[in-house]
Amino acid sequence: MTHLALANDRVLATFPKDFFFGVANAPAQVEDQLPDAWMDWAQEGKVPAFYNYDRPEDKIRFWSDPETEIKLAKQLGLKVFRLGVDWFRLFPTKETKTPSPDVIKRYREILKLIKKHDMKVMLTLFHHAEPSWTIEQKSWTKEMMISNFEIFAKSSVDHFGDLVDYWITFNEANIYILMTQIANAWPNHTEKKHPLRLFNLGPLKGTYERALKNMAKAHRQAYKYIKSKHPDIPVGIAHNVGNYVGENWMSRIFAKVSKRKFNYVFFDMIADSMDYIGINYYGAEVVKGTSVGISSSYEYSDSGRAVSPDGLKKVILELHDRYNKKKRGRRDANTVLPFIITENGVADDNGWLRSSYIVEHLLALRSVMNEGVKVLGYIAWSLSDNLEWSDGYCPKFGMVAVDRADQMKRIPRPGFYT
Repeated sequence: MTHLALANDRVLATFPKDFFFGVANAPAQVEDQLPDAWMDWAQEGKVPAFYNYDRPEDKIRFWSDPETEIKLAKQLGLKVFRLGVDWFRLFPTKETKTPSPDVIKRYREILKLIKKHDMKVMLTLFHHAEPSWTIEQKSWTKEMMISNFEIFAKSSVDHFGDLVDYWITFNEANIYILMTQIANAWPNHTEKKHPLRLFNLGPLKGTYERALKNMAKAHRQAYKYIKSKHPDIPVGIAHNVGNYVGENWMSRIFAKVSKRKFNYVFFDMIADSMDYIGINYYGAEVVKGTSVGISSSYEYSDSGRAVSPDGLKKVILELHDRYNKKKRGRRDANTVLPFIITENGVADDNGWLRSSYIVEHLLALRSVMNEGVKVLGYIAWSLSDNLEWSDGYCPKFGMVAVDRADQMKRIPRPGFYT
């Protein structure tokens, strides 16, 4: 059994022996020597966070020096290391037929290094990044993306599948489409915000759901291929969910609509093709009118996210009811889908919130497990400070700070040993 205890050895909760703890990162956020669409986006001045810091390429060198991160994870006694393979790095041009042997070799070296340090590999295929050439083809708004992704997915399975213990096909598909095709805040082919693309007009689906439908088809193809090659390896997604709450009757209506659109739509599309329910949870989304607002009812992180451990419990129970009790979209109604917390963390530069944040969310997990929900493990976001997409290096999610002026020196924050 694994015990969650305070410094005075008072045990707060006990987890099963096979319950795992881990950390996560993503290639576009941590890999150096990666001149991808995100670097182009930043260097074109489209990431406001870099107006006062003009070196977006200052990542934590996970490509050239992965051992520093992996040793830190091992030092914490973690059992799972979640990372990804970058689509652009494998297929940098539309004409690329097979990945570079050097790239394959390097990724295999990194995966083997994780194994060498007695951790399992959780590998993500799509984590908020795609090649520039697929963006030029209008990305997931076009059906051709399905066959493009299939080539990448099959190549990844063929080259790395023997080293993978858990697969994630898509990370936060809902957020990716929202931020690229709707908000125009991440690398995409559009030039203006298109908020109306989020909605449907009768039978006509807006860009949001049409793109998710293409991603769902790509997921099902990848799922089928992985299971044909490695039938015993679990496959799922990492899906961003929030505890949507409204503070008056109108806001509660929009909160309910938001919950369906962001928490359920993509899961509903792939419920027949996943071995676990992977969720990324960061907090409450307080709906005020038709937008997200600030409420005095919550404590907030450095990134402005409302801290809500009880919300994690609520969301898991709702998902459990939807996909296990009601068997929505499930072909095999006799199989219970377990949960994996694929991301959970807090932006907290001073380290004032992180320890209590992690402990309280683990207690929420223990609570739902006591109610009969199966949870396999908990992945923290993140080990070290990363490039946080359009927020640059501003939010500090890392349990370890990074001194970019001193050779990426790692400085553990309070809570590192939580």
